[in-house]
Amino acid sequence: MEELIKYFESLEARLDAAEERLAEQEAQIDALEAELEELKSIPLPEPQVVEKVVEKIVEKPVEVIKEVVVEKPVVAAAPIVEPEKPEEPVIEEKPEIPEKPIIEEVVDHKAAIYGKAVDDIRQAISLGDRFLYQRELFGQNAELMQRTLTELNALHSFDEAVAYISTHFHWDTESNTYQQFLVTLHRRFG
Repeated sequence: MEELIKYFESLEARLDAAEERLAEQEAQIDALEAELEELKSIPLPEPQVVEKVVEKIVEKPVEVIKEVVVEKPVVAAAPIVEPEKPEEPVIEEKPEIPEKPIIEEVVDHKAAIYGKAVDDIRQAISLGDRFLYQRELFGQNAELMQRTLTELNALHSFDEAVAYISTHFHWDTESNTYQQFLVTLHRRFG
């Protein structure tokens, strides 16, 4: 029985402690409510302060707008008309015999079509074409492209070069990149 008495006494002591904590919390709640009421009673700031801030913000853009430069319209000049020249009589001349042999003209004609002849195919390939050929003809393989150009340089004619390409690669002969590569080969072999 003594144990029961001790147990109830401990319960009573815990109950007293809980009531004290509850009383403290209620006092804190009352203080917070009073503080809230006090804050509610404080008047809000007057709108004039906000208006002054807005006025200061708006003042600067107005100053910038004042510095706008007005451009003058451009007047186009009237087109210049040249006076007509009288026609001169046509005098027929005898055709001259060209000083260059015909073979040189053919060579010059090829140079005009394909570009200046080169000793090494690499000299005829621009940086952009190098990337194009590497991407579209050699499957992004720079080493394969360099090795192929070296082997093509060692050949003796354009026909040998085309035969080499057709046996080692399966390129689309109708593609623009392939045709462009052939023009490059023409510069090497003529």
